Amino acid sequence: MILTKYVFKQTIKNVFLSTMVFLAVIWLTQSFKIIRLIIDKGANLSDFFILSAYNFPSWLLLALPFGTFAGCMISYSKFESDKEIVVMKAAGLSPLKISGPAIIVSLFSSIILFLISHLILPTTYKNFKILQNDIRNSSKELIIKENTFADINEKQTIFIRYLNSKNYFKEIFIQDRNDPLNLIELYAKTGYLTNDDDKVTLFMDEGTRFSTKGSKEPTILDFKNYRLQIKKNKSTSTSSRVVEYNEYSFFDLIKKANQSKDKKGKLIAEAHSRNTVALLPIVFVLIVMITILNSNYSRIISTYKKSISIGFLIIIQSLFVLIKNTVHYNVNFLPLMYFSPCFIILLSFFILHKNINFKKFISLIKQRTIHNEAL
Repeated sequence: MILTKYVFKQTIKNVFLSTMVFLAVIWLTQSFKIIRLIIDKGANLSDFFILSAYNFPSWLLLALPFGTFAGCMISYSKFESDKEIVVMKAAGLSPLKISGPAIIVSLFSSIILFLISHLILPTTYKNFKILQNDIRNSSKELIIKENTFADINEKQTIFIRYLNSKNYFKEIFIQDRNDPLNLIELYAKTGYLTNDDDKVTLFMDEGTRFSTKGSKEPTILDFKNYRLQIKKNKSTSTSSRVVEYNEYSFFDLIKKANQSKDKKGKLIAEAHSRNTVALLPIVFVLIVMITILNSNYSRIISTYKKSISIGFLIIIQSLFVLIKNTVHYNVNFLPLMYFSPCFIILLSFFILHKNINFKKFISLIKQRTIHNEAL
């Protein structure tokens, strides 16, 4: 009992630390996108932390299965190198009992993943997309840099040679494509921006306006003062925003799948992946337990065991992704999404329970093959 508690504490500690490392890596890679959005759109620093918090559940869905795998592999590899597993086996503990603490930790991880994917992710991801959409379409969105072409919106592009202050410019170029049949280009020596409650307006002084209608000769107009409304200051409505799959609950995805023919497979695969993702920690941990516990220890073999575990993880993860993508095109393959992880789990429990040694198992297969060939 004391030994089991010790193994459990060490395992859960390493799983936690490994998950934090994976989270940190994901946060560093994903936060660049958020930082770029914040800088380009002139949002507040607090928006960065809010967006990161909304993204945290989706990051944890990625980090926790691999953190559980890495933490258990680190723990049990250390137990093996310190000969603690030899002591456990000498005390009469089977590989299944020795792997008990790791399996319990993986069950905790699976429960957390299940709750996140079903209860937390749809709400937090929806809030993330709404806030992201608001930032992109807020009045603070218009951030102009020197010597850089910037798309103000889908219809207008601006270029500023010199930026005297936040809203005052020199040598301005504007291309206005609001009318497909009438391309307008504006050049001005100076200009400035005004932000009202409902619009953003650019005032330009001492410039030229070029207007082209179809294939006709351009109309050229010199001006001393020119005013151009370049952006509405209203956020795009939530109803017009494209809603992503992560924003729907399991039952919403199933309901939409029944109403859609073109995207039925994709919606069903996405819905049921909310369930199968919770099985990943158990599958990954059992692979670690088999490779570490069902063979004798040596330093060289121990290194190979880790490589074999990682290799199995890559193969199994690729298999799950392949099956999910297959369901996108043919929903008849849906049972495979559940059969594959369940089969691996049951087979792993059988191997641990029977204490099947891979070396002996392969040797028996070779002997049986030689015997059959002799006959």
